[in-house]
Amino acid sequence: MYLLIMGLAGSGKTTLTAAFAKWMRENGHKVRIVNLDPGAEVVPYEPDFDIRDIVTVSKVMREYNLGPNGAMLKASEIIVEKAKQILKHPAFKPFDATVIIDTPGQLEIFMLRREGYKFTSLLKRRAPTVGVFLVDGSMVYNVADLITSWMMGLLLQVKLDIPTIPVFSKADLIPDREVVEKLVMEPEGLQEYIERQLSGVTAELASEMAKLLEEYQQSLRPVLVSAKTGEGFEELFSVVHEAFCSCGDLS
Repeated sequence: MYLLIMGLAGSGKTTLTAAFAKWMRENGHKVRIVNLDPGAEVVPYEPDFDIRDIVTVSKVMREYNLGPNGAMLKASEIIVEKAKQILKHPAFKPFDATVIIDTPGQLEIFMLRREGYKFTSLLKRRAPTVGVFLVDGSMVYNVADLITSWMMGLLLQVKLDIPTIPVFSKADLIPDREVVEKLVMEPEGLQEYIERQLSGVTAELASEMAKLLEEYQQSLRPVLVSAKTGEGFEELFSVVHEAFCSCGDLS
């Protein structure tokens, strides 16, 4: 299977990729790691495939005289243009291992554009593909932050058409751990917090979003994880397994 690690810049994708791959290997699971971020300076793992061998943002900036964002867009186009060549690499063999793919840091430039959809579609044709969407737990200060961040995972599932697991990263740094745990594990409690903190049309909109999140949680429950402590990895593996069962044959 393919496991896409996704999230906004700074959410901890690369750190989680390294830590979760290490945990899986220590627990007897075969894993291959793909670095798909052409803008990465350093990665804390040894990739089985590194997109930087084909294209880097810094090289594109020099070659096309572009700024960082424009270069990332161009690099994304190059990745899709060379996708068939890339997917022939042995690291992308999906049936004898979990292939963890560390996606580009700037989510909106790759995964939310057609390039991300095209690349993900090619993966889906080869094997079951599951997404993990990271919400930076350390940045969730109130119910509005939590709902909007969590909702992004739903939008990404619609965009890519793959099962997408919402994961609150950096659990060890969450400012109000008790509140976040309650809201994540008991989403019906979101309504109470919305009424306390928001008002008017904003509260109504947040309430409707919360209903969607509650319904979504029934199929893929959110998980709190910490790449630093390893907290939540066993549960994350379990939820990934459940998503895999729903989109592919485990036999």
